[in-house]
Amino acid sequence: MAILGGSAVRKAAHQQHQHGADQRSLGHGPPYTHHAPKFEPDDPSCVQVFMRRVTLVLALLPTLLIAQHCGYDFSSIIVVRPHAAEDSAVIHGLRITLLDSNNVPVVHHGAPWSLFHRNERPPFCGYIRYKGPFNPYFPFAGDNYVLVVPSNFRTEKMKVLVQDERDAGPLNKRRDQWPLRYKQVVVPLTAFDSYQLCGVYDEEVYPPMDGRPNFAPVDIILVPR
Repeated sequence: MAILGGSAVRKAAHQQHQHGADQRSLGHGPPYTHHAPKFEPDDPSCVQVFMRRVTLVLALLPTLLIAQHCGYDFSSIIVVRPHAAEDSAVIHGLRITLLDSNNVPVVHHGAPWSLFHRNERPPFCGYIRYKGPFNPYFPFAGDNYVLVVPSNFRTEKMKVLVQDERDAGPLNKRRDQWPLRYKQVVVPLTAFDSYQLCGVYDEEVYPPMDGRPNFAPVDIILVPR
């Protein structure tokens, strides 16, 4: 048997390697995975659509994160301050109702909407807040009457009805000691009388916002009966 020289051995090895590559290309050998094939989309517009969607998600991400941590998402507040003409103190014990464009109490999803209530800070015992049926407290609203509504309420088409239905007191109480009673009044609202709550509901001062006047309660002057 003839002995091959060095050049002949290298030539034979090269031919064997080439033959193996041909067999792999025909599916007779293990797949060649050293270099993964590049993805080339048939339609470049698919990539453009994908990139637009990614950009939109990234742009909305901060808003989504804030919404997940806000207890008053999509909620706003209406603040009113009823007082006598010669006195700036808020009158306690009034019945204040939100009216729709037909001058009837607002009904939302088949149920009457809540009445306004005084914005009162829940009592504390040391550093522990009492647990009980207390209404939410909004520091920036002071001691006024407040009402939380959905942000999509069209307040420019709504009104506020203020009624003094306070009890005159026991029958044996002298008339001159009865509380001064006030006439009923209806006050129209504007689009700027509703303030968003998300992110600011616990602020001591409502922050200024672009495109609208600074926070101010609806001023309602009552006249004695």
